[in-house]
Amino acid sequence: MGEMKGYMGSILEVNLNSGKIETVDTDPDYAGKFIGGKGYGAKLLWDRVPKDIQPLSPDNLLIFMLGPLTGTLAQSSARFAVVTKSPLTGIFTDGHVGGYWGPKLKFSGYDGIVITGRAEKPVYLHISEDKCEILDAKDLWGKGVFEVDDILLKKYPGSSSAVIGVGGENLVSFACISFDKGRQAGRCGPGAVMGSKYLKAIVVEKGKRKPVYAEEEKFRQLTKDISRMLKSHPSKHKRHILGTLVCIWEGIDGGTLPIKNYSGVEFPEIENLVPEKLWEQGIWKGTTTCFACPVACTKVSELKRGDYKGKKYEAPEYEITALMGGNLLIDSYEYVTYGHVLCNDLGLDAISAGNCAGLAMECYEKGLIKSDLELKFGDGDSLINFIKQMANREGIGNLFAKGVREAAKEIGQGSERFAIHVKGLELPGVDPRASYGMALAFATADRGGCHQRVWTPRAELYGRLKRFSTEGRAEFVKYNQDERAAFFSLDLCDFMPFSEKQTTDLLNFATGYEFTPEEYVYIGERIWNLTRLIAVREGVSRKDDTLPARFLEEPLPAGAAKGHFVSREELDTMLDEYYTLRGWDKNGIPTKEKLEELGLGEI
Repeated sequence: MGEMKGYMGSILEVNLNSGKIETVDTDPDYAGKFIGGKGYGAKLLWDRVPKDIQPLSPDNLLIFMLGPLTGTLAQSSARFAVVTKSPLTGIFTDGHVGGYWGPKLKFSGYDGIVITGRAEKPVYLHISEDKCEILDAKDLWGKGVFEVDDILLKKYPGSSSAVIGVGGENLVSFACISFDKGRQAGRCGPGAVMGSKYLKAIVVEKGKRKPVYAEEEKFRQLTKDISRMLKSHPSKHKRHILGTLVCIWEGIDGGTLPIKNYSGVEFPEIENLVPEKLWEQGIWKGTTTCFACPVACTKVSELKRGDYKGKKYEAPEYEITALMGGNLLIDSYEYVTYGHVLCNDLGLDAISAGNCAGLAMECYEKGLIKSDLELKFGDGDSLINFIKQMANREGIGNLFAKGVREAAKEIGQGSERFAIHVKGLELPGVDPRASYGMALAFATADRGGCHQRVWTPRAELYGRLKRFSTEGRAEFVKYNQDERAAFFSLDLCDFMPFSEKQTTDLLNFATGYEFTPEEYVYIGERIWNLTRLIAVREGVSRKDDTLPARFLEEPLPAGAAKGHFVSREELDTMLDEYYTLRGWDKNGIPTKEKLEELGLGEI
């Protein structure tokens, strides 16, 4: 095969059943149609994981897929995708991760890793330049993420590791994979898939290979132009100083911040968690960043209590502060940080963990469950002990280790009304009653209740979209879902304020493609339809494009959006318009004509 510009041209295939490791060519046809990252991974999942394969089966694929811009000079090019069939939702999922692991894999000569099978005993993968080996992980099994990362870094200086914690080993449905200790492929349970394969870690040593650019001088010049743009961009300075926690003010001012398991009661103490107060109090002890990122938005905190007292780790940002703070009526950043770090070390998605805690506390308060733990809103120790029980599948934690959808099915007694999920994925830190756009975005997101496909609150709060209205939502949501699907296939950080023209030019100058911005977004539409096909194959349709009853029937009782909710009729109105724009039938199924138009008619 001729040299692929921007790509390394090789993908590792690892079968843990047989121990066979081989290198296959990156498919140029797949790359041209689906780019890389999310898109390429979705095509592999469609081709090789049929409907009857269970997520924790040895036959499920665990895919680590880089994009053509991963490890390049482009700003925020640290990122890559982890794609699999989710044990939490039963459908497609992709997690996007920064740090340093992805670029090091690229510098070792690979565009990705595809893992199938199940080892007979715990193992880890060791990858160096053009080489991969399966090694015994008996002494690593049962250990936390931080300890394993330290062991592997000492053994392989300069390396980066992907590690699961005990949550992944115990097959918690929302277990994550941690990279470089603080970066997670968190949502939808890829850590459980990795644990089901008895794969504890993947350590990658930095190689000396570099991607070859189709038009290197143009690529370099564009990255210089983007650097100048970023220096004066207001979001860069804000995120560097205050991190993503700046979003908490939008949550307060717009009424989108989840409070007390999304019941929306008054909680003025939330202002104890705003970033300005944390900065003034000296809670943050530094800043860290990802490969090739000029923003450096991640804060570092020193733990004040518990198992990690005196140690410094990456601090919780907006989502975790929302889910473990206001959502649980906890206004102590010390406890929020402790809960966040504990999830990272035990290997749990902290968004789902905070959401599970919210359901558990409400059920406990209402007398719907019994527990050896006190599960009280506002109690930081309740949160910490509950996280530990979920990771170890002990006590009441074993019930909620299945996620809120399955927990509510077992609890019954009306708990389904306030089990906050879409298609099994627990919602992040946005109450959609205050953001009609997010109501539609959550209902239609391809991996379940996800905020990373579209972000509408800013457009609604600042007047681009009319508030508390269905007007224009379908068009806004569809376009941004398509554009993000392409963007997450490159793969770059969604916090970077790139224009479609800049993004398309980066792709073209790296690879030699000649896409227009419109064609680039069109590829995203192709990818979005492919992930919908994966969901449809698993039985997903309009009936699943919905929201919890709490959002559809109960007006917000307090806050900036007091009195508002998204009625079932309003959601149906948005869905009808959305399906029409997408070329799907009224049941949410892509039509034959749309698939043929997108070049998906033969898949």
